[in-house]
Amino acid sequence: MPDMEIIHQLANDVGADTALMLMGIFKDDANTRMAFVRTYSETGGDVKELRVQAHSLKGLCRTYGAARAGDAAMDLQDACDGGDETLIAEKLRTVLDIIPDDVEAAIAAMTTLAGENAGA
Repeated sequence: MPDMEIIHQLANDVGADTALMLMGIFKDDANTRMAFVRTYSETGGDVKELRVQAHSLKGLCRTYGAARAGDAAMDLQDACDGGDETLIAEKLRTVLDIIPDDVEAAIAAMTTLAGENAGA
C-alpha cells in the first residue's frame, strides 16, 4: 500500500501531470537499480555497489510513496553494512519480492489521484 500522504503531497507540490511524469522517471530509475539487484542475486558481485543501489532505492521509494519498498531497501542496505552474506541473501529476496509491486502500486495511486483531479 502506497503512502498516500506522500502521493498527495507530490501532486499538490508539482501538479498531477508533472507528478505522473516524475513517477515515470521514478519507475525507470527503480527498474535500473533493480536490474543490478537481480544480477547480484543471480551471480554475486560487489557488495559495496549493492549497498549503493539499496541506498538509492530506499530514497527513491520513500520519496515517491512506495514506503514498504523503501523499508525493504533500507533493510538490504543495513545487511550490506553488516556484511553477513546469509542476511544479504534474505534481504535480497525480500527486495525482489516487494519493490516491483510497491513501485507499481505507488504509480497506480498517483494515476488514480490524477484522474480524480482532472475530473474535479
